[in-house]
Amino acid sequence: MDTYCLILTGEFTDTDPGAARNRLAAAFGMTPEAFDQKVWQRAPLIIRQGLDPDTAARQCGQLGELGAGALTLPIEERLIWLLRGDHVLGPLPSSARDRFGRPGDRWCDDGDEQWQDLPSPIAPPPLRGSAEPPPLPGQATTQPGFVRRHARGLGIAAGIAIVLGGWLLVRPPARPPAPVVRYVPRPLQPMASPVSTPHCPAATGEPAANDEDRFLLVGGKRELTGRAQRLGATYVAEAVVGRDDQCRPDAVQLYVFRDGVFVGTPLDPPIDPRHVTLDFKLDAQDQLEYTVQRCESPGNGCSPAERYQVGLQRSDSGWALTYGGAAGAPRVEILSRTAPTYPPEAVRERHEGTVLLAFTIGPDGSPLDIQVARSSGFAELDAAALDAARQWRFRALGPDGRATTASTRVPVRFHLDKPAL
Repeated sequence: MDTYCLILTGEFTDTDPGAARNRLAAAFGMTPEAFDQKVWQRAPLIIRQGLDPDTAARQCGQLGELGAGALTLPIEERLIWLLRGDHVLGPLPSSARDRFGRPGDRWCDDGDEQWQDLPSPIAPPPLRGSAEPPPLPGQATTQPGFVRRHARGLGIAAGIAIVLGGWLLVRPPARPPAPVVRYVPRPLQPMASPVSTPHCPAATGEPAANDEDRFLLVGGKRELTGRAQRLGATYVAEAVVGRDDQCRPDAVQLYVFRDGVFVGTPLDPPIDPRHVTLDFKLDAQDQLEYTVQRCESPGNGCSPAERYQVGLQRSDSGWALTYGGAAGAPRVEILSRTAPTYPPEAVRERHEGTVLLAFTIGPDGSPLDIQVARSSGFAELDAAALDAARQWRFRALGPDGRATTASTRVPVRFHLDKPAL
C-alpha cells in the first residue's frame, strides 16, 4: 500500500490568523512563540511521514479545521530544503520543489554541501481560493466531479465530527502502532553571519570526512574543528560558529546526528573557546556527556568543571535531545526556552556563573516546581534564571513514549561575553 507525507503549507485558511496560530500551537503541544519558531517559520515542511491514505486524509482535514493549509503527497526517499532569504524551509519531497519555490529561492538536497539556484521559470503558486483542492490520496470514486466540487464542504463536515480530536496531530491514534518509518530530518538554524567576517581571511577548517560534516558546511556558515565522535548510529561534531574582531573563534557548538540526520545542538548558548574548555564523549546508551570549565586564561584561574548529560530519545516526531536519567527513566525535551535577562547590577559588578535548575515537569509540559539545585554564587543570577524558567515548556516522555511527570536538571549559564541563551 502506498504511504503519504503530510505537508504544512504555511498558509492560514482562517480569517483570524492569530486565533488559528494559537489553536495550532496548542495542538502541537507548544507555546505560540515556540510554534512560530520551530514549525511555522519552516513551512512549507513535512510534519508526518509514513501515513496510510485514510490517516493522511483525516489529519489533513484536522489541520484545515484548525485553520492551517495542508496537503498530502506520496512519500519520496529524496528530500530537499528551500532557502528563502535567511529562512531554511522544509524538508519537502523533491517533487514539491517547483510547487513551493518562488523567484529568488535556492534549494539543496538533504545533506548536500551547497545551495543551488532554482530552475527558471518557477510557476507562481495559485492564489488562495482560486484552485480546487487535490483529491484525497487513495480515494476511489465514480463521481470525481462531485468530490472536486464539494471537497471543501466535505472537509468541513469531517472536521466538525473530529474537532475535539485535534490533539491527535501530536498523539498516535488509538489503533495498533504503525510500522516504524524513517523520521523527518530537522534543519540547522541559519546563522546570523558567516564564520569568516569581512576583515578575516576565509578559513576552511578541517575538511569534511562524511555526510554529516558536509551537511554542517552547507552555505559556509560553520567551520569544523576536527573534533568529532561516532558511536553506533550517533555522531557528534564540534564546529566554530563565530569569530571576534581579531578573527579568533569566540563561539563553538556541538552538533548531534542520528543515522546521518541532524537532531540538535546540546550547548545553550555556544561556548567561548577563548575562556572555556569543552570536552565531550558518547556512550553506548545514546548519552552525550560534556564537561565545561571556565578559565581566566588557558590552564589558569579555572573554575570547577561542570558535567552534564544529554540523551537521545525517539518519539513520534523523531529523535530529540533530552535531559534525563538512566536508561528506562523518563526523558525531557525542551520545547521552548525564554532567555533570562542579565541583571543590570550583575553586569555592573561583572558577576558570572552557572545556575543548575531542578525541574519537576507535568504531563502537559509545564514546570510544576523549579528549584536551584546549584547556585551560581550570586543571588541575582539565580533569581533571573528562575524567572525565565517559569515560562519554559517541555515534553516529558516515559519509556513507552507517552507523556508523563518527570524530573530533570538544566544549566543556565551567565557569562558576560555571551549573555543570552
